[in-house]
Amino acid sequence: MIKRYLYILIIIFLLLAIMAGAAACQKVYFMPGASYGYYIWEEDEKVHIFWSIDRKDSTFSGSIATDGIIKNFESADWEETDSAEVMDNKISYSSTLSAQDYSDGMIIEIEGHEYIELDLKINDGYDLSRVHLGAFLENPTDSPFRIEKDHFNNVSRMPWYERHPFSGLFQKLFYNKYFTFLFLFIFGAIIIEILRINIFLKKKRRYLYIGTAYIILICLEIAIYFILRFFVL
Repeated sequence: MIKRYLYILIIIFLLLAIMAGAAACQKVYFMPGASYGYYIWEEDEKVHIFWSIDRKDSTFSGSIATDGIIKNFESADWEETDSAEVMDNKISYSSTLSAQDYSDGMIIEIEGHEYIELDLKINDGYDLSRVHLGAFLENPTDSPFRIEKDHFNNVSRMPWYERHPFSGLFQKLFYNKYFTFLFLFIFGAIIIEILRINIFLKKKRRYLYIGTAYIILICLEIAIYFILRFFVL
């Protein structure tokens, strides 16, 4: 019995730790050779744009434009076949990755700007699902797309439940609320039946325990309904 409660406490602690870590996370983490696509974040007032493949030869090309001035440009892990044309307010680039070269990138420092416009291509085409913005890996909705000057700072100040992917998850759960609550009820009923067979049958007041468990399940569903409604507003 003590072990069961200990396992439950450990699971709750891990969930809270993951949520707290996600809320505090600012930098993008990806694995060259396993992650595929663009990864964009801001660090030390510099914009980092990196791209990676998952062992598939790919060409990454495009441009980064701004209404400000490009003060500094740094390439990261580029080879002789990679190229970039750097102007005062625009960078055009082309980079090829292979099985021996998993990731390249650029670090840009910009002054006096209100936005950055990114036109990012993979194999001469667009795949917005492979373009990831910030630590929460948001995907743009259009291409080319713009990042406002304070975009990453504004995202870092948002409540965790309004950030990607939590916001999308909560919206989907609430949009399909009948399926969501039916699934949760069935899942909860399975847990209660497991408890009934392994624990409640050994108790004198087993029907009281079973009834209480179902009442708790229904109360949890009602609470989850209002929590989801609050999160998607």
